[in-house]
This record gives sequence, structure tokens and C-alpha cells, in this order.
Amino acid sequence: MSTKTNQTEVLLEENDQTTEVSPSEKKSTFEKKALLVLSVVFAAVLIGAWGYAMRVQQGVASNSVTTHADPGALIEIERMRGIASSQLDNSRAYFLLGSQNIYDKQKKEKETLAEALTAFDKQHNLPGVSEVVKRLQDIQNKNQEFFDQAIEHRDKKTESRIVGQFYQARSNPLRSQFNEAFDDMAHLHQVQIDKAQEEIREAAAQAEIQIPFGMTWLSGSLVFIFISMGFLVVRLLRKQSFQLAQQKRLYDEAKKAVQDRDETLFAISHDLQDSLNMISSTAERMATTPQGLDIVESGELMKSTVVTIEGLIKDIRDQKNTEMHGLTLRMDQLSVDNVLDSARLQMAPLAKQHDVRLQIDSVNPPVLAFYDNERVLRVLANLIGNAIKFSPKGEKVVVKVRSDQKYVNISVIDSGPGIPANQLPTIFENFWQAKKTADKGAGLGLAIVKTIVEAHGGTVQIQSQTGRGTTVTFSLPRRRPVGASLKKPNVIVKSNHAPEWQ
Repeated sequence: MSTKTNQTEVLLEENDQTTEVSPSEKKSTFEKKALLVLSVVFAAVLIGAWGYAMRVQQGVASNSVTTHADPGALIEIERMRGIASSQLDNSRAYFLLGSQNIYDKQKKEKETLAEALTAFDKQHNLPGVSEVVKRLQDIQNKNQEFFDQAIEHRDKKTESRIVGQFYQARSNPLRSQFNEAFDDMAHLHQVQIDKAQEEIREAAAQAEIQIPFGMTWLSGSLVFIFISMGFLVVRLLRKQSFQLAQQKRLYDEAKKAVQDRDETLFAISHDLQDSLNMISSTAERMATTPQGLDIVESGELMKSTVVTIEGLIKDIRDQKNTEMHGLTLRMDQLSVDNVLDSARLQMAPLAKQHDVRLQIDSVNPPVLAFYDNERVLRVLANLIGNAIKFSPKGEKVVVKVRSDQKYVNISVIDSGPGIPANQLPTIFENFWQAKKTADKGAGLGLAIVKTIVEAHGGTVQIQSQTGRGTTVTFSLPRRRPVGASLKKPNVIVKSNHAPEWQ
């Protein structure tokens, strides 16, 4: 068993070494490359989608950020407006009431307003803001001048009411100028805020268009890639399944080849053993009996046995050559009686050995056929030999000939055990043999019979009934093959199939 397994492995290894890259394997390589390309495209799509999303996000963010249009600036403007108005009111109240606390408060408000204007100019540097800040600083300077003049009048012991009226008359226009300047500053920021809000709305609207478009493009690309990859994966799986099936088939064929070889060796050993046993027994009989008729008969039997062995070897060689290259025939137009007489001489000793009568009917009138004499003689030897082996002692094997316009039909009839009907379809397979008669031969003969006859363009038919014997009939062509010459040398036909006839 281990030897057979090793032989199978050797055949498989040889098959692998000599197998070239098949088209299916080339397609499989192409599909693997296509999968790799799709994987790269998939990665590129993801990177592109990420970059596209970042660009959209940056666009929205850049439009949302209003560096120079801060709504907090409006609050700061109103705060400074309040400080400016409060310092004017507190300055007037100081001249009317003369309170030191009010003086300190208005002084602090002036400082706070100056600092606030400077900081606002740095933080909210919109176009035009610096000019407005300078206007406010100039107004504040004028206010300080009026305040200083009122202080001089107060130092001269001028009545407080008169000083207060003097400052109020001078500062009232400044209040209006403060408000106008702060209004201009607020307007500049409001215009910028409105512009920024419009840009934000436009960016949002653009994002509403870009994002669905990008998502549609990304989804479509991913769907296409996944469908393509799925299609290629399915094809690869199918290819892999096919390749596994092919490997299994090749493995099974290798196993069958090893099995066929083993069966061939078994067939050879079995059939040769029978023939060698016959030669051995004949030689013993020749050594132990007086000289006389037995010597002649024994010699004929030994000669017939050697011919049988040679025929067996040629049968095996022809069968294998036919499977690999076709069968080469050397065909002549000959009388059928020629091959029948040769078969009678060759098989008579075997029939006598088995105590079976061999009857070969002569053809009257003689009939001609186109055939390879050596091969057809082996066909008859196989059929007659099987019939003799399977016939009971004392029975008769008959060879009959009939002809029509196209063929000569030769029948070999025995009285053996017959063949069951369910085994007839496989009877021409190599090494077929009925179970009940398996000990009488391995069954290669019928396979080579069919091969030789069909190479001639004829047919083989079997009629058999269990317990009533078997009739095997084969046909030979009466018309010469197309293109064959009747002159010497012999007609040679190399055939894998039946030739055409005229």
C-alpha cells in the first residue's frame, strides 16, 4: 500500500514539474493584480475624501472667523461712550459742588477713556477706526482744555454757578462730537459684522452644496470599488475552486494511472503464470514419458503457449500505443480462410489441453477482406482462447463466417457460463473480468479486440445469456480504405478512429 502511495506521489510530482502556466492561472494572476490596483484606488479615494473634507472645513472656518468684525467691539464702544458722557457730567458737577470725590472720579474716567481708546485702536484695527480714535482723543483734549480754563476761573474766586455754566456751555458741543464719533466707530464695525454674516451665510450655503456632492461622489466611488472587489473575489474563489477540482482530477488520474499499471502487472503475471505453468507441465511430461507421439504434441503445445505469451505482450504494447499514439495497421486484401487456418493451427493444442473441441467452419465460396493479418490473428486467438478457457470439458467452440456487401462477420461461439446483462456495457474495459471466471484471466483480451477491430473500421458485438454461453462477432471491411493501394508494399493505416471506406 505504501509503495502504491509513493508511486502516486511520484506521478503527481512529475505532473507538477511538467505543467505549464494555464490560461486560468494567468487570469487569476490578472485578477490578483486588479485587486491590488483597486486596493490602491480605495486608499487614494479615502485620502482624497479626507483632504476634500478638510478643505470644506477650512473654508467654512475661514468664513466664520471675523478677525476685524468682533460683536464685542460694539459693547466696548458703548462702554466708552458711557465713560465719556460720565466724565463730562462729573466735571460739571465738580464745578457746581466742589467735591473732591467728584474731581477724583472724573479724573479717573478721563484716564480710563484714554486707555480704552488706545487699547481699542490696537485690538479693533478696522479701516477708519484709527481716524475715529484720533478724533475722540482730540475731543478729549479739548475737553481737558475747557476743564483747565474752568479751574482757572474757580481759582480766581469766580462764583461756582458761573463756572459751571461756563464749562457746560463749552462741553455740550463736545458731548455731541463724542456721540457722533462713537456712532461712526459703531457703524464701521456694524458694516463689517453685516459683511461677515453675509459671508458666513454664503459659506454655509456653499457647504450645503459641497458636502452632499462630496458624499455622493465618495459613496459612488466606494460602492464601485467594493462591487468590483467583490466581483474579483468571487471570481478568485471560483478559480480557486476550479483549480482545486483540477488538482483533485489530476490526483485521481495519477492514482488511476498507478492502479492501471498495477493491474497491468497483475494481468501479465496472472496470464504469464498460466502459460508458464503449461510449459512446465509439458516439459515434465516430456521428461517422464517415452519418445513418441507425446513429444510431438507436447512440442506443439509448448509452441502454442509461447505464441500465446508473445500475443499477450503484443496486446499490452498495442493497447498502450493506441492510447498514446494510435494504432498502426499493415493491411492487405487477403482471403479470410488464411487467418482462420492460422488460428486453427495456433489454438488446436490449447483446445486439446482443455478437452474442448474447436470447430472452424470454412468459407465457401472464399471471401476477401482488407485486414492486418497479424493483428486479426491475435483477435481470433484472444476470442477463441477465452472461449476455450470458459467452456466446460467436452463442449465445443465454433467459429463461423458470414458476409455482406461491406463486411465479413466472424463469430466465435462458446458454451461457457455466459455474461450477466448488467456487465455487458463494461465488458470491453481494460482488465474486465466476470467474477465467476476471474481466475481464468485478467480480461485484457476483449479490450485489445475492440481496439484492433475498430481501427480496421469494423465493430464488435456480444450476445450472451447466463448459463447458455456467449457469442462474440466482429467485422472486417471488404472494401479497401480510401487512398490505399493494392500494390506492394502493404497498405499502412495509422488510426485513432475508424477509417473511411469506398
